[in-house]
Amino acid sequence: MMISVIKMTMKELAALCHVSVSAVSKAFCDADDISRDTKEHIFKIAKEQGCFGKFYKGKYHKKIIAVICHELNGGYYAIFLEKLQKLIENNDGICVISTDNFVSSKQAELIEYYVSYLKVDGIIVLGLTSQLKKAYDTPIVSIFQSVDSRVDSVVTDMQTAIYDAVSVLYSLGHKNIGFISENLTHIKKKHFESAIKNFGNITSYLAESDKRFEEAGIDGINKLFSKNKNITAVICAYDNIALGAIKRLKEMGLNVPQDVSVIGIDNIQISNFTETSLTSIDTNPDDICNIAYELLSKKLKNKYFKVNQSIIIKSKIVIRESIGKAKEER
Repeated sequence: MMISVIKMTMKELAALCHVSVSAVSKAFCDADDISRDTKEHIFKIAKEQGCFGKFYKGKYHKKIIAVICHELNGGYYAIFLEKLQKLIENNDGICVISTDNFVSSKQAELIEYYVSYLKVDGIIVLGLTSQLKKAYDTPIVSIFQSVDSRVDSVVTDMQTAIYDAVSVLYSLGHKNIGFISENLTHIKKKHFESAIKNFGNITSYLAESDKRFEEAGIDGINKLFSKNKNITAVICAYDNIALGAIKRLKEMGLNVPQDVSVIGIDNIQISNFTETSLTSIDTNPDDICNIAYELLSKKLKNKYFKVNQSIIIKSKIVIRESIGKAKEER
């Protein structure tokens, strides 16, 4: 008669297998000092009794890599998740994905959970937002930003890219340039403000929306043009905002780029397929993901490799149809 899985003890399983309790314990811990035949015999009976999962403590035969990102909305993070998952699986690993919803405490909780309880082999964080509470033996790589010197990181040179975007608009004669941001894009706004200081005769206008994605673009255009109707170019904190901005400009009877030039950031796939293809800043996700996985792999292969690295990847502006020469004041 089968003993209840919940009630079954290791001693009872050992009796069914006609081996010692020590042998059962060693089998489920994948110890080296127990024969393969004995181990398989114990596992066979444990599976028949339905208690294999209760006792098995060995490591999974594939590397388990946890990837933590902020969200799945908008499409941008999904680009990185897809590339990282392929890299991990192509190298005979398992990818586990979680989101922290831009909450630092939740991100820290997920890291602790994956390290201490699931005991994953490595972690890639799409944006480590705060210092780790303690050092971990489990290798961790951060993408986008570096806030902890104990963690390997691959960051994008967004400051230079935004400067390049302003420079391109300036070369096209734009002197009144707006920037649309939202509550989660303060760093990009600061980069824009810093870039503008290098061009003495540009007047800048800022609009920060409490909305997100396309709605932030619509809201941002309303706010910008309430300040100055002669704005001839707009840079948006990410592409979804830019798409909303273009929609609102058309509703106002303004053409892109004949009346207003628009630049986005992130270069998501749809940007090249809109009615007026969107000029955008490409953050080079292929390079970022490849390097991040390479950094992680070094420490997966050699646990004594303790050197931490911070690598900067240059972003580049991709010119498309949404920008043109500045139009004279309306």
